[in-house]
Amino acid sequence: MTLCFVLAALVLGCGHSLVRPVVFEWNPGLELKTAGIREGTIFYAVTGEGAPVLLLHGFGGEMWVWEKQMAALSKRYRLYIPDLIGYGYSDRPKVEYTLALFIDSIKQFMDQLGLRRASLIGTSMGGGIAWAFAVTYPERVDKLVLIDSIPPDVVTEVRNPSFRWFLAIRNVPLLPYLAVALHTRGMLRATLMEMVFDDRLITDAVVERQYGIGRIAGTARVMTSTARHAEEITRYESALGTLRKPTLIIWGDQDEVFPMRVGKKLHSVIKDSELLAITGTGHMSMWERPTEANQTILEFLGR
Repeated sequence: MTLCFVLAALVLGCGHSLVRPVVFEWNPGLELKTAGIREGTIFYAVTGEGAPVLLLHGFGGEMWVWEKQMAALSKRYRLYIPDLIGYGYSDRPKVEYTLALFIDSIKQFMDQLGLRRASLIGTSMGGGIAWAFAVTYPERVDKLVLIDSIPPDVVTEVRNPSFRWFLAIRNVPLLPYLAVALHTRGMLRATLMEMVFDDRLITDAVVERQYGIGRIAGTARVMTSTARHAEEITRYESALGTLRKPTLIIWGDQDEVFPMRVGKKLHSVIKDSELLAITGTGHMSMWERPTEANQTILEFLGR
């Protein structure tokens, strides 16, 4: 019993207060802003001019995953790059992190910015939010780009050790909180290396930026809640077959999180979708091979 109290104190006491940066070292020119929704404040970046495009990051992530897309895509489009509610430098309200929450938060975010419609680009969990948003609010979406996206059967399809283990313990009292709160830099590096094919890309700078985000108070609670609600995306599975939005699916052929067959399955379900496999890349295919990904995305959005 004493040990439980000690562990609980560690979880509740760890983490530092949320302090939003005024500039990012990896892109000092980004315009950083905030938008208020019912649940709290969304932190986001905006850059470029043209038709609006929203870029949605994945589980545990933050807007930095799009660092290699910003310059290329902003030449033709107005990019809105939010940290999802509960993640990055957005607020971490004490709510349940359901897919419905993420969908509604994107709708509120668009409403606050006066965006009637936009194209959505999502990676991993952000891809799942993007396609679920599109089947829920089709009138708000122009085109979709899904990059190594979560599928409706996410829990059974995930393959990398870190995510499988976290999903396995997600309903165990206290344990998932500890797994996030006590994550070391070495453990984080190992997890990030599961996201890429070329491990050399996971530099000390990349580890440090992600480690800092993970130390913000409330992160363990948010990630645990998100994992506990992971299966709720299956409720949108039947609607996915009715999706009639131009959709580009990009997949890393060496993805250790969701193997290539998951991308092919999404391609078969989403009518008239296109599938691009990027060779020699993992789960962050757009980050590993940005030139190929960006060219394909620009060509697709420009049609």
